[in-house]
Order: sequence, then structure tokens, then C-alpha cells
Amino acid sequence: MSQKILIIDDSLATSKLAEAVIAQNFRHIDVLVAQCGAEAFERFHLAQPELILLDETISDMDAATICHRLLDDPATAQVPVVLMATNGHGPDLEERFANVERVLTKPVTPDALMEVLEAALDHAKHHGRSAQRPLFQDLTRVIFSGHTGFFSLRSALQMASSDQLTGVLRFFLNRHPIELFVNQGRFLFATTRNASLYCRESPAILSTTSLGHIAEAQVHQAATGCPLFLHLAARSGFPHDDVVQIVRDHGQRAFANLWTAGRVSFEFEDLEEFPEFAKNFPPASEDPDNWVLASLRHVRFESLLNSQRPDPNGSPAYTRKGYELVQKLKVNDVEARFATAINGAESLQSIARRIGIPLNDALLIVFRFAALDIIDYWSSNALALPGGEPTAE
Repeated sequence: MSQKILIIDDSLATSKLAEAVIAQNFRHIDVLVAQCGAEAFERFHLAQPELILLDETISDMDAATICHRLLDDPATAQVPVVLMATNGHGPDLEERFANVERVLTKPVTPDALMEVLEAALDHAKHHGRSAQRPLFQDLTRVIFSGHTGFFSLRSALQMASSDQLTGVLRFFLNRHPIELFVNQGRFLFATTRNASLYCRESPAILSTTSLGHIAEAQVHQAATGCPLFLHLAARSGFPHDDVVQIVRDHGQRAFANLWTAGRVSFEFEDLEEFPEFAKNFPPASEDPDNWVLASLRHVRFESLLNSQRPDPNGSPAYTRKGYELVQKLKVNDVEARFATAINGAESLQSIARRIGIPLNDALLIVFRFAALDIIDYWSSNALALPGGEPTAE
């Protein structure tokens, strides 16, 4: 199982240095970056890293506030913090907060960072909180299992669909897995018992619902995994078609968190009977790739890991089956224009200018199309290699 490090620093130079040191010296380490405290706690609860690299001063809250909040929550209290100090308060914070394991003085050198990371990761591995995910009681019901370090999210969905399985595909993201219900290979909806993660962006339909009913639905979802909209439908008289679409959309939004959470484990459990809330839910008409594309559209550029952000000076080219695949997808207008512009030679920046879209939008389309194996994306460094074949990023 891979380990994860969360870097909390509003200096891109420091975070890139740390990421470069980790990439060069530590295998199977996922690096997540947050530039403010609010984003950091969101990142933490999503991916639950084993170690935090924390800058002493960031834009929206100081290191003392962050350390206190981490210690105050049982889910985060055992995670070691390496403090990167600039104002001379590092020793004081190390003494005050039990979770501050080491202090580094900025500017941080690669050698000092590597030495601290080796010790901290070893300590986290042997003495930190357990990263073990739950296993099913009856292992005979596990049809397949894997890890996204070896099999992509798309591959897991395709396995469930192509074998026409019935059950639930669970992705062990944190304490609350994301669950995708599948009926004879057709996707019903994704959900999670983490109601706040599931419903970050509330649709207008909730504005007409009493807060008491919403709170009750959130508690019910935390206990059973039933999407709160299905629970509310029986009490508030929501139109059936509206509820079905909202449940599907929010499931894909929840699933979108998996794309930027680093490596996760997954298992498919064969179900003899669906839970009551899923029994009569109509299957989606989308095939796995269109379902994946719909989920990928919910990924924001700022949520991408640094390692996932394509080189803006690179060039996209269709894979062997990429052009055929994109013809089968329900692409939007911008994606369609981008797909038409791919010629295997032109740079991404040139394509973005020619079709009139912002560069970050083009980078997100590259991320989506690469996840679907529609394109290979050659970095500018690979394209500059003399006399050799380019290597995919």
C-alpha cells in the first residue's frame, strides 16, 4: 500500500522542491498539495495522508491553529507533522504540540528534507495509525479486487460492466468508501456514508426542504449509505425523475474525488440482494466510458496533483483506438472541438489558441482524455529528445 504526504504551503517553489525530492527518492509515495488551511483539511479528510509537511505561515491560518485542529480531531491527531519554520517559532510549536515531530528551517535544502522524510515516514509506517482498509467478512463474495497503482479506475469500472456483475464496487478512499452499485453490468449510482463529501454543492431542490428533514437525511446516509435525496424523496414529494438525475449526478461528483486522491484500493462484492434504497433505482443508460467522462468533468484544475498536471508545452496524439473511442463518447462542444484539433504534431498551447479556449481548460481535457486512453500526451522534454521515440508522461 502506498503512503501519502500532504504539503501545506502557499509557496509553489517549496512544494515543488519537496515533490521533486519525494519523486526522486521514495517509491509509491503520493504527494498532495494545499496552499491554504481550508483546502488542507479538505485534502486531508479526502485522502488521509500518513505525514504532513506544514509551512509555519500560510495565508488563511497559522501553524498553531492547524496543529491544534489536527490534535483536536481523533481522525487526525496521530498524523505526524514536519514544520517548515520561517519566523523562529518552530521550537516553541514543537514543544507545545505533540504532533509536531520535526522542525526544518527555511529555506529547506533537499538533503535536510530527505533526511527528515526518511525518519518521519518510517515512524509513520511502523508506529502511526493503521492504513488497513476493511475487508468483507465473507471473502467468497469478493469477485475481484485491486489497487489503482496497478489497475486504473476506468479498468475497475470496465471489469464490473463487461462481466455483467451485480453488486457493489467499493473504493476505499478514507474511513468511508465510495460505493458504486451495479446491476448486471449497468451502473445505478455511486454513494458514500460521508454525507458532507457527497453533497458539497447543494442543488436548488434543497432550498425548499426543511433543515430538520435535511439533517435527518444526512444522519440516515451516514448510517446506511442511502443518498440523502432518496431519503428526502419519500418525505418531501420530490419529482421522481428529478431525484433520479440528482442522485446520479451527485454520485459522479463523489466519484470524481477518486481521480485526485492518489492510489486507492477497491473490491467488488457480489450481492444477493440490494439494500432497499437501491432496489428499484433505474440503471443509467451510459456505458462505462461515458460514465467516467461525466465524472471527470467534475474534477477542478486546482484539485489535480502536481504530478497529474500535464506539461502545457506538450503535444497530444491519439492512441491506436483513441479516435474510434472519442466518436462513441457524448463529448460536449469544447471537447469535440479539441478532439477535432488533435493532429499529433501541434502543441497544446497552439491548439488552445486556435480553438479559443483557456489553457487550463485544455489541460483538463488532456487529463480527461488521457484517463480514458484516448490520447497519449508527450511532454516538451520528451519531444525534444534527439532521434528517439517520445516517452508518455
